[in-house]
This record gives sequence, C-alpha cells and structure tokens, in this order.
Amino acid sequence: MASALPPTQRVLTFQADTKAIALETVPLDTPGPGQVLIKNAAVAQNPADWKIIDYGMVSAGQGMGWDFAGSIVALGEGVTEYKIGDRVASCHVPVNSVKTAQNAFCEYTLAAAKPLLRVPDNITDEEASTIPLASLSALHLLNVISGVPKRAPLGGRAILIWGGSSSVGQFAIQLAHIAGYKVITTASPKNHALVKSLGATVAIDYRAPDVVEQIVAASGRDGVDYVFDAISEGNSAELASKTLRKDGPRKVALVNAVDLSNLNQSADYYQSVPSALLNDDLSIGGVYYPRNKADFDLGVAFFENAARWLQEGRLKPNPVTVRPGGLSGIQDGLDFMKAGKVSGSKLVYRVADTPV
Repeated sequence: MASALPPTQRVLTFQADTKAIALETVPLDTPGPGQVLIKNAAVAQNPADWKIIDYGMVSAGQGMGWDFAGSIVALGEGVTEYKIGDRVASCHVPVNSVKTAQNAFCEYTLAAAKPLLRVPDNITDEEASTIPLASLSALHLLNVISGVPKRAPLGGRAILIWGGSSSVGQFAIQLAHIAGYKVITTASPKNHALVKSLGATVAIDYRAPDVVEQIVAASGRDGVDYVFDAISEGNSAELASKTLRKDGPRKVALVNAVDLSNLNQSADYYQSVPSALLNDDLSIGGVYYPRNKADFDLGVAFFENAARWLQEGRLKPNPVTVRPGGLSGIQDGLDFMKAGKVSGSKLVYRVADTPV
C-alpha cells in the first residue's frame, strides 16, 4: 500500500431529482486482492454516459464514467506485475459498479489489475483515456464477426467500417488494418484524411446518394465481406448491410440495438458489449451478456499488444478535445455530445482542472 493518500475523494454521481450529475465527497476506498488504486489524470466521455441516464439505467447516488487514465498509487494483495507510479488506463461499466470508486469520473478509481493498459511514454494521459472502451468495443465486435485479431485469410477480405471517424470506428479501422483487412469506411469529407491515416484504403461520404454503389465498387468485387456499423442509428445499418457481397460471410456488427425488420434478412447481425472482456456480466434491454474466460483472456492479451502497438505507432488514440472544468465540466460535455456536436475527436477532462 502507498502512504499519504487522502481519506476522502470527489466523485461524480447521478442526481435523480435533477437527472444530472454532480460532485460528492466520499471516503477513499483501498484496493482489494487483484486490484489497484489509480489517481486519475484524465477521464474521457462516451455516448454511453448520457444514454444510460436518458434510458433510466442508473439510480440515485450511482457513480458515473467509463474511461480513465492515471498513475497507480496503491496495490492490492497479489498484484505483482505493476508498481506504484506506473501509468495505466482502463474502463469500467458504471451500471455494474458496486462502489462509487469503481467508475471513471472520480479523483481516484479502483480497477482490476487485469485487464489493464500500460501506457507508454509517447502517449499522454489525455490520449490514453480515449483508448479503453472504444478499442475494446471495436475488438469485441470484430472478433465476433471476423475473428480479429487473427490475420485475414489469404487472398484478402474487405470490411466496411460505417462511421469511421467515431471513437469506436477509429479503432475498428486500425484493428482491421493491423489484421490485414482491406478497410473501406464512411465519414464526413472533413474527416477523410483522419480515417485514411488510420489505415482505411477508401473513405466515402456517408451522405452521398450513391454511397452503397461507391462502397461496392471500392470493394473490387460485388461487395464487402463484413460490415462494422460504428453508428447503428437512423438508416446506417440498412445502408451498410446492402454492401455485403452475395457469396461472402454476410456478417454485420452493430454497436447499438437496432430494429432488424427493415434490414437485409440474408445477413447475420451481431450486437455485443465489451463487458465480458473486463470480466463483467451485463444486461441491456433485456439481453444478458455473460462474462466468459475466452473474452476475458482476449481483453488481457489485447491490452498487452496495444501497449506495444501504441509505442510503435501502429495504434493511435483518438484525437483529443480537452474540455474545461475537470470533473465539474462533464455535465456540460454530456449536453454538448447529446446535441450531436462531437465529430472526429474524444472529449477529455483533466481531473486536476476540477475547481477546489
């Protein structure tokens, strides 16, 4: 255990009366067996942060936040692979948290020592906070539909990442590219340079009236082998599923639940959440996602590989937009994101900027 830690810390919790989040002071928890305590330097915002509020998935006093990055200040029993001062990042599933400190929007976060991303020196804390949830979400769905991180079969396979400039989309592009897939993506023209820098061979404006035809033409065949819909809202899944080639695997990954009745019925659709990679169970919308050892092992191995890829420059974090106010600024950030004003970057908060 480390010394000179404060007896209390400030955390953001959900306030049922205002349907908003606010700072509270709570006792500082100590790590249990297999856990570490992290002093957060930066935390990142995700669409799920406002959605779990709007969808009634959080209760009064519950902690909030998924992504965090900082330095280890205390070690639980049995943790030998890390030391005090190591820079790390990970994420939590707020709806599953037992303790307030098992969330991101805190000065200090309790986290499992596995999986845990070791942050290399060439990555800032702000950049590191953009990585965990989005990369695990991309990994899990890619693994479900295509077996990534296994290499693409000889002869090549094409995958469409619909919404490549989104946080998840950016990591889906990179992981598919690292695995050897030809990556075609959609994005606003202003983000085409970004998605191509991440490994996309072709970038197409999703608003183009002939977007489906352009994607099929770019595939070099009669369509793509796999679809990863990183938006899964509006008609994105309907359009994306039309790009699948007739004799291919015909598998579509969805980051959100969608109405399948209007979609191409000859394709198979998969929705998953990365909770199993964190050794968590999760129930969303009546669907139960159980933890399993294979997914947990996948998450542990991925964070080990990701640390090396980040150091080598093969994997890049999301572009960062630092918002003011530290933890106190997150409620405004949620409103900003909900209004659809975020494009191509991740909203990040420096915890030290939180007013005293």
